Order: sequence, then structure tokens, then C-alpha cells
Amino acid sequence: MIPATASRPLRRETPFEQVAARLPHWMRPHLPRKWVQLGRVLLLRLPHVLEDERQPVAAAYATLPGVEAVMRRPRIGGELRQPQLPQLLLGSSAETEVREHGLRYRLDLQRVMWAPGNVGWRAGPRGPAAVAALYAHPGPRAVLDCFAGVGYFALQFARHWPAAQVLAIEKNPVAAEYLRQNVVLNGLVNVEVIESDCRDVTREADIVHLGYIGDSARFLPYAASQLRDGGAIILHDAFRRADYGVRRSRDWAAVPDPLRRELERAAPGLRVTQVARVKEYGPATAHLAIRLEAT
Repeated sequence: MIPATASRPLRRETPFEQVAARLPHWMRPHLPRKWVQLGRVLLLRLPHVLEDERQPVAAAYATLPGVEAVMRRPRIGGELRQPQLPQLLLGSSAETEVREHGLRYRLDLQRVMWAPGNVGWRAGPRGPAAVAALYAHPGPRAVLDCFAGVGYFALQFARHWPAAQVLAIEKNPVAAEYLRQNVVLNGLVNVEVIESDCRDVTREADIVHLGYIGDSARFLPYAASQLRDGGAIILHDAFRRADYGVRRSRDWAAVPDPLRRELERAAPGLRVTQVARVKEYGPATAHLAIRLEAT
């Protein structure tokens, strides 16, 4: 029989509680309860009420394990999909290394994009069943990854299809340099980095990957012109429900007819065969991954 006076094990503080304990009590209701840690860098969305206290707040979050720098979570924009007005709150650099799905990615979060929420999708053919199904191919000879960034799709393609040549095209010179470093970092020998606008590159491929969120569909005619017989285009983009008569998020389980017609008109001879909703991308907007194949 346990004595009535026996004490219960002490509950361990959560990471948020550890941070809050280091700051004045009045801040607690305003402190971010969610954050993203990418390697040594922690990304925060700081509310306006704490703006004048950003240094002590950043210092408190920097006490979490593995954190060496704290940065305001940036918005991504511009033609080259770069962080807009990034701000390092603590630390001397936002360069870090992210490990994901067995690969390593070096990047500077103040200079190039990384989307923290797309973890399963970045694995491509090595990902969960629904993701792998969209990328399925028995063995491509060449894969064309447009808008390759620092390589988070291209490197997964190279690892999954070691016999394929992966052509990773990136226009942003900073991202292209990190992409080259990441190819070497992971010991991959089947990736060719091409620093260029993809529309200036002519290479036949069995898979063409388009991941320019916000305007991928505009590049469909180019992708179709590079596609070999029996190949597939994988397109990632954001679509507003109101533009296509979609009432609820779950209705994206199938491509609505207006969107299907729009995509197939842009790439005659191709048809939409699969679609998956990656995530919500904003008010009444969804990030979709869509597969098109030759008819």
C-alpha cells in the first residue's frame, strides 16, 4: 500500500515553460508557443507587443538545446523566392545544416528559402505512400528539377534513382552555390547543377519537376517540350478555392474540372492523372501537387 504522503514524480517543464521562466511574467501571454528549429537556427514569429523586448526574448529562446542563433521567421517573395527583410535577432550567422530523410542540406536562412512545413513531400519518391505514388516511376534515365533551390528535391531524386541523371536547375546564384555544396556533402555523383533560367535549358527528361509556388503552371509548356514519351510532369503550386469553384478543403481530393482544363490546355497532349493536397497555403488557398502524363 502506497502511503498517503508519498509524492508524485515531478512533471518536467515543457520547452515553452523553460523559456517563459527566464522572462518577466507579463510577457508570458505574448510569447510564441510554436517555433521552427532548423539545425542551429531557431525561427520565431515575434508579436508586435514584444518588439522592444526582442533581444531578451531571443536570448531566452536561445537557451533551448542546440540553438545558437535566433531569427525572425521571414516571408518568401520575389522572382528568386528569397527571404524578404530577414532579421537575425541573436547570433552572428543564420547559416545552418538541416538533416532530413537521410540527407544533409547546408544553407543560409537569411539568403535562401527553406519551407519547414513540407517535410514528407520533400522526400519525393522516398516519402510516405501517398507522396511516393505521385512520384512513382520504374526507373527514369533523366530527371529535370526546375527551381531546384538548395536541392531538397533534386538530392532525394538522385538518392532514390542512382542510375538516373538528375539535372538540377536554379537561377538564384546563392542557392545554386549551396546546391553544389550539398551535392558534394552527400557524396552524390549523378547530379548536374545548372545555374540558369530553366526556359533557357534544353534537356530531355522522363520526369520534369516544377516547384515554383505561385506560378508553376506558367512553365507547363516548357516542361512538356522537354518530356520524353511515357514521362510525367510533377507540378507544385498554390490554388485559390474561389477561382475553381471549390467549397471545402477536402474537395481538393480531385482536380476540379476548371483547373484540369486550364492545365491540360497549357500542355496539349498531357492529362492530369493524380492530385494531392500538400497543405493549406493561406486563406482559402491550397498547395497542391499534381501529376500530368502523356495521353
